[in-house]
Parts: sequence; C-alpha cells; structure tokens
Amino acid sequence: MIKMYFHAKTTAVTKAMKWLANHDAQFTARDIKKQPLTRDEILYMLSLTEEGTDDLISTRSKAYKALPDSVQDMGMNELVDLLQKNPGILKNPIVVDRNKLATGFDLETIREFVPASYRKKELASFFKILNGNKNGLGVSPA
Repeated sequence: MIKMYFHAKTTAVTKAMKWLANHDAQFTARDIKKQPLTRDEILYMLSLTEEGTDDLISTRSKAYKALPDSVQDMGMNELVDLLQKNPGILKNPIVVDRNKLATGFDLETIREFVPASYRKKELASFFKILNGNKNGLGVSPA
C-alpha cells in the first residue's frame, strides 16, 4: 500500500493525490501535523533514502532555518524526536511504499508507484495506437 505523508496542503500534495488516483494507485494520505509520524515510520523512511536526511529534510524551509542546531550533528534519537516535533522541516509530500520513497511531486519519480496492472493497460493502449498508425506493421510489446 502506498502512503502519502504531508504537513501542508500545497499544490505538490494536491497534484500527487490527483495523479495517483487517476492512475489507479491505492494510497492513504495523512497530515503529519495532525497525526505525527511514529518513530518506526521515520526510521523506515530513512532506510529507503539514498542520501539520508538530505532526501527527507527541506533545508529551504522556514522551519529548518529556525532550528538552533545542525541536523547533521544530531544522533539518531535526537533526529527522530526533532522530526516528530517539527514535521514542517520535511519535504512535502513524502510518498512511500514497501521499497520506494519519493518527495515532492515529480512525474518521473511518482510513476514508480503506478500499479503494474495500470502500466500494462497503458502499454497495450500505446501499442494498439502504434499498430493502427503504422499500416499493419505489427509492432507489439516484446
């Protein structure tokens, strides 16, 4: 199941929700200011990142700039506590499934969350159009 976490209802959040819904993706959405992330959820997100906190934290946010200490100097427990108490420093939205994580709304990245059944339908449609436009050349997927 795809989970979307957000702390503000921005255009990126709205676009991601609409895009996932329009592409048959089953997902839940949660406002993490109203229902904070658990320690396990934060650790799981960190385990899916390639660049650690750089993939999750928005260093351009006002909330981040207001922090007294550098996140890079924090221990894991301190970092988890900080993220639970200050969700506004996280990128928005964060989309997670069992083995992928994406932040913000980027078509290239969010496509990874489309169900295989939808991708197959889309590919079949594409080849049907391609075959119809190529005067019977018989192009088909592999």
